[in-house]
Amino acid sequence: MLVVQTILIILIAFFACMHCYMGSTMHNRPIIIAPLVGLVLGDLHTGIVIGATLELVFMGAFPIGASNPPDFVSGAIISTAYVIMTRQEVASAVVLAVPIATLVLLFDNFQMTVLLTWASHIADKYAEKGIERVQRIAGIGNKVLLALVVGLGFVVGVPVIEMILQYIPEFVTRGLDVAAGIIPAIGFAMLARMMMTKKMIPFLLLGFILASYLNIPIIGVALFGLVIALVFFYYNGAMTKEVANDDNEF
Repeated sequence: MLVVQTILIILIAFFACMHCYMGSTMHNRPIIIAPLVGLVLGDLHTGIVIGATLELVFMGAFPIGASNPPDFVSGAIISTAYVIMTRQEVASAVVLAVPIATLVLLFDNFQMTVLLTWASHIADKYAEKGIERVQRIAGIGNKVLLALVVGLGFVVGVPVIEMILQYIPEFVTRGLDVAAGIIPAIGFAMLARMMMTKKMIPFLLLGFILASYLNIPIIGVALFGLVIALVFFYYNGAMTKEVANDDNEF
């Protein structure tokens, strides 16, 4: 059973790491990866909860130029697996995710320096033909190594993680438990702040009224929003074409 789970964890890590190979589809975010880990380990609900929590923790983690954020893929996978397998609190995932992500980032930077530098020298020899093949092989090899590191962390990680947690003071764990409860509120406040404009407030109030007074579920409110967005999109498009046609007549 452990062998099958390890293989599936490696495949999830590889799938997440390959998001940039497919045009940055963002399927490497914790809110997607953690539920997949929960599904593999038989606890989808905990995976969803941890994924939502870690997504808010790593909300601003995006690569900008040569600056890479902590590897939240490994942090999300290993911390989710640990919480599910040991039945710990969600706060434990927050405690583990950031240091694990930072550690794997250091490894990634090191192996990219070695692997990709080596690959670039090979590419120089094939500048006229085959350079694309070298680039693809090196890029995929980079992701394979990261996936194997995550799989290794999954296999040997739980005993090591438990040993590390024994040295973390209890007040730190309690503080992070409180923080795990506050983080979602901060996330919603950030979203609300972006929506607090004169044009968006009516839609925010409409969603509140639909959910609070008409007892329409969240999916129903989202569908209402989709219909309104489509109406505005096509109405504004039709108005723009009409104005353009009027201008052409003159």
